[in-house]
Amino acid sequence: MPRPKRHTPTHADGRPLKITFGEMRSMGLRGVLVYCHCGRHIALDADRWPDEVRLSDIEPKFVCQGCGSRGADVRPDFERGNPKLAIMGAKRGAS
Repeated sequence: MPRPKRHTPTHADGRPLKITFGEMRSMGLRGVLVYCHCGRHIALDADRWPDEVRLSDIEPKFVCQGCGSRGADVRPDFERGNPKLAIMGAKRGAS
């Protein structure tokens, strides 16, 4: 028997509609991972965005400092706080 297709709500431009920061925080998550299409990524603290904003709402606003492209994939950081698994930001002054 064929599996029923799952309908994922989308923005007007076709991007998937993701959870809100409030929903993410209610799950105990405090950070996000931002992935550029070129492969670069960064972990950010999510406290700067209000509860009603969706992760997908901020995706088009990112500009990669490496390649200059606009737009990113923003996901909850499920491993934040575990340095063995989390994506770490660049450390300045390290030799």
